[in-house]
Amino acid sequence: MLDQQVGGVYEGLIILLEEVGAGGKEFAVTSLMKNSDKDLDLRYVSITQTREEVLRDLKIMFPEAEVSRLLEKLNVISLAEIYFRRSIVPIRWIAERRLSVKELKGEEDILTQLANVVEDCSNGIIFLDSLTDLTRLTHDRISWNDLIDLIKGFRKLCIKREILMMLLLTKDVLEKSREEEILDQADGVFVFEWQIEKDIITRWLYFKKFLGILPILEKEGIVKYSARIDPGAGYTITRLLRVI
Repeated sequence: MLDQQVGGVYEGLIILLEEVGAGGKEFAVTSLMKNSDKDLDLRYVSITQTREEVLRDLKIMFPEAEVSRLLEKLNVISLAEIYFRRSIVPIRWIAERRLSVKELKGEEDILTQLANVVEDCSNGIIFLDSLTDLTRLTHDRISWNDLIDLIKGFRKLCIKREILMMLLLTKDVLEKSREEEILDQADGVFVFEWQIEKDIITRWLYFKKFLGILPILEKEGIVKYSARIDPGAGYTITRLLRVI
């Protein structure tokens, strides 16, 4: 239904701004599933989850869906070893293999590794599962300006290489000015929210920013979409709220 209304999404950088559990990750995985039959480079990049954790989540996220085609096509890349290397978490909890002394003392920068993963892609879809986790590192390991510059660079590369890149960010974790600075870098900002009324809980999706599409939605009077997580179809638009 969403594709019928907006005609799909242009290549570029999309921020999925999510209230916890409101459907941002499910939206991204559903997008990957629906494009698994196309000649596209599909990538799931996890900041803190191992590859095994990601595959487990994909298999149980939509219990009635046929995900085998996606799993055959999807390139799952984990940066968890680098993320946790200088943390309190024992590295043996993350890596199945024993890391060498050189690796344990390694100075690999997670932003550089992430840039290499994205640069290696063309004509595809990339889902980065936690921009929130990356922002946590700006307290002591990476600079805020470097993170913003990298996001700016991602957008340029996406346009050049015909990539749709979706970055998941948890709403209200950052202070308002920093959240807005991140959102300002994107071609689109998809907001996933909960609404609780009496005994009804509804997931809502609306577009805070959507290059080339917002004028169409405003012309049609479309304000936002309600959605549900279907065990077979994934993230599914059920109805839209229209202003007449």
